[in-house]
Amino acid sequence: MQKSAHSPVPLVIYGVPFHNVTFDEAIDWIVDRVRSGRPANVATANLDFVTRAWSDPELQRILIDADLVLADGFPIVKLSPFFGPKLKDRVTGSDLTPMLAERAAQEGLSIFGLGSAAGVAEKALKTLKERHPDLKIAGTFSPPFAPLLDMDHREILQRLEKARPDILYVSFGAPKQDKFISMHVRGWNVPVALGVGASLDFITGEQKRAPLWMRKYCLEWLWRICSNPRRLFIRYLEDCRFLLAATHQMMLIHRMPDRPVVFQSLEDADVQMLEDSGVIVERFQSLESAEHAAEFIHRVGSNVDGRNLLLDLHAVPWLNSLELGALLEINKCCRHAGKRLILYAPRPKVRRLLETCRLTDYFDTATRLEEIYERVKLLQEHVHGTTDFAAGGLRLELPIELTAATLPDFENDAVFLREELKVPGRLKTVEVDASCLDFIDSSGLGFLISLKKTTQDAGVSMAITHLADKPRRTFEIARVDKILLHT
Repeated sequence: MQKSAHSPVPLVIYGVPFHNVTFDEAIDWIVDRVRSGRPANVATANLDFVTRAWSDPELQRILIDADLVLADGFPIVKLSPFFGPKLKDRVTGSDLTPMLAERAAQEGLSIFGLGSAAGVAEKALKTLKERHPDLKIAGTFSPPFAPLLDMDHREILQRLEKARPDILYVSFGAPKQDKFISMHVRGWNVPVALGVGASLDFITGEQKRAPLWMRKYCLEWLWRICSNPRRLFIRYLEDCRFLLAATHQMMLIHRMPDRPVVFQSLEDADVQMLEDSGVIVERFQSLESAEHAAEFIHRVGSNVDGRNLLLDLHAVPWLNSLELGALLEINKCCRHAGKRLILYAPRPKVRRLLETCRLTDYFDTATRLEEIYERVKLLQEHVHGTTDFAAGGLRLELPIELTAATLPDFENDAVFLREELKVPGRLKTVEVDASCLDFIDSSGLGFLISLKKTTQDAGVSMAITHLADKPRRTFEIARVDKILLHT
């Protein structure tokens, strides 16, 4: 596993990772990433992101997988010591956007503005160009407003391919902009994409930011409510309710007594059997600093080498924000290798923490050897989908995860279905079996919508069956449940 020296271990606060950087460190990281040529997704997340992430599994996964998540909200910064190390600074997207443009001008990097109302992105980058004459403008484009899955993604991608910017400002509003970036970041040639929200509107004056003194005293939220009460009052009220309820839950967990977990102890023979089965066993230890966390991630991640990883947590009484961040990074390393991290025997208090922060949806857990073997077998058998054909009906089994990362492999497996649809009368029904599906993102939904249209055009009935509650939530949030779940 390779890890840039400029990528600090994130601090996980209310289940969302935040990288502990200042403005200067964030800009340095972005410039370094542009120079590396590896596409990156940068998110500026505030309390509203966290609120949404608790009910939107896709958004939480996007933030977990993002290359850099900045704390754009004073409640997150102020409360960070309650979870572990203190966040250094509040890094707001509204301030970062013009600061990054200044640095881009100095470094000779180009910027593309995507989104906002017609003409806003063009005006904003023109203003930045006037402030910094050396700034290279790669282009702007404000597509017609449409839901994420109804947008003309092909046109946008063609424009970006032609412009080839170094930095992409995406201003679709959250979480649409973040889902858009997540859908395409693995396939396009844009080094760094950054969701900037209303930042371009602030630059042009379409929206006015709070006076400096209000920002200094953390009162920008009050200014924004007064500026747009119809849109923001309900949102801030919901965020406030979430903050109070979530903080209360976290305090209750902190007060829980530390009880041992009932689990099957792993003897040397068990460890050897697991390793023979392709599962590495490591014991988790408390991490005292960001440096120790980085060393732990590097050591454990380097040993994965295409195998699943079991981390024994039975002796760990608590996980602070840094330790949770280390676990997320190790899990990302395993997933990038097509493998998984399994947390073994977390104590009741730790498990309650993971459940409250919605992280049991991301981590696999076990307390007995049989559970480990069952989980590994499930992962091996259902990492890709399968197709079965019989008597005019075709059954397409979805993989455990249908995402932008796994979709290319799954589409290859589903080629058979599209070929069968080309033969008139060959198929009468298509069953999409979602019994193994644990997670789906917007790319996966887009694939299913396209498949639905293809079957309809061929006069074939398509039904999605055995869909669990968790992925169903993603269907409902994207408002495609009526399209996909009704025949």
